[in-house]
Amino acid sequence: MKKLFLLVWLGACLSTAIFAQDKISKGTKVKIVEIAKTDTYYDERATFLGQGATALGELSKNPEGFYSGTLEVENGRTCFFKSVKVSVTDATKRTFDSKSLFTGEIPSGTKFKILEVPSDDAYYSSKNEIEGQTGTATTSLTIDKDGYTSGSVNTDDGKSYYFYKVRVGKVSGSSASSSSSSKPSSSSSAKTPKYITGTIAPGTALYVADVSPDDSYYSDREKYIGKKGKVGKTAMTMKTDGYYAGDFSYDDGSTGYFYKAKFSKEPVAKLPASSVSSSSSVTISKSSGDEWNDAISDDDIVAGDKVEVTAISTEDSYYDDKDKYIGKKGIAESDFEYDEDGGGYGGTIDLEDGSKPYFYLAKMKKVTGSSTTTSKSSSSSSSTLSSSPSTISKGTRVVVTDVDKDDSYSSGKSTYVGKIGKVADGLNLQGTDTYSGKILFDDGTDAYFYKVRVTVLK
Repeated sequence: MKKLFLLVWLGACLSTAIFAQDKISKGTKVKIVEIAKTDTYYDERATFLGQGATALGELSKNPEGFYSGTLEVENGRTCFFKSVKVSVTDATKRTFDSKSLFTGEIPSGTKFKILEVPSDDAYYSSKNEIEGQTGTATTSLTIDKDGYTSGSVNTDDGKSYYFYKVRVGKVSGSSASSSSSSKPSSSSSAKTPKYITGTIAPGTALYVADVSPDDSYYSDREKYIGKKGKVGKTAMTMKTDGYYAGDFSYDDGSTGYFYKAKFSKEPVAKLPASSVSSSSSVTISKSSGDEWNDAISDDDIVAGDKVEVTAISTEDSYYDDKDKYIGKKGIAESDFEYDEDGGGYGGTIDLEDGSKPYFYLAKMKKVTGSSTTTSKSSSSSSSTLSSSPSTISKGTRVVVTDVDKDDSYSSGKSTYVGKIGKVADGLNLQGTDTYSGKILFDDGTDAYFYKVRVTVLK
């Protein structure tokens, strides 16, 4: 009886200790044990209770004993809980043979084996597929004091990754590996930049350190990487893949808007012009130039006109998907205007397929003799968002009609356009017809949008 009492008492103490923590640090493994009624995910608690999860940031405890913070649940979902109780699970820290690890700088071309993809990295959910793969560094990589590195790599199975944080080890028999492990490279080439993380305050002075292939500036990245400037008037928040989006003002007076870029507080070496193939560059330039210059474009189009897209500039984020838009017809919205310097138009087009893309620079021609269609399209647009309510309340059923180019989900908007769901905590108007907020989709997924266009379902 005494033993049983002692075990019960110890269990109670352990439980108290688990919930006594005011903070749970980033990367901690936990189990979800309770969700409060005030939490967004209360109605889905049966899906979450008992699930293992990883804290993607620090969890803070409120007076009621519940925590708030972002968790990556073992079912693959990433959720921000406002009021959740968790128990910390014992996770054995992984150890590695020091002889198999790199130190200092790993030169470009070094063979390696991926040993660990930690919870800090965007590829953590795919770590079972990635860990154990061998590959080659595409740039020089620098090992930090904790034994991790970041950068671009190609694996031998033909895939490419850009890791924010990864641990790599030596491949036996690789001469490059053995030479790099002894000491940092004596090459005069600059080391991999130390990327800034977290939220960047407005006006912070930084160097452009990397530009993603998803960014419209990628083809001209050698012009921007290494340039110094300041963050615009709005703070930048780091995305899950380590990139930032926002306005940037260079010290030379020029400005730009990045969709996916990384920054460093320390000077970054500029890319040599040869880093981009000159032959491919000439080919792309000529092809895109002919396509743009040869396109028909009317110079008297105004808001309300029915138009057809005839060309999309290489500076536009829709350029890579131009085949989906060239030839499409729609109505020019109120923000539509002519760009004299660019020789094209910028603004929103309400297309006949229901989408409403915002073009940065595209050529258009007027479509005449279609007054019925124009009227119908305008009517549809008006019934959808003409009133542009400042908020769309919680629980309202909506269908996604477009994802704005400023939204982090814009590159994968084909996944979301047409999806139906209900508003989580309310959508707030951003601009003329885009909203920010979370949508819980009928297929069980969810997304927090910065700028999304929706239609309210009756």
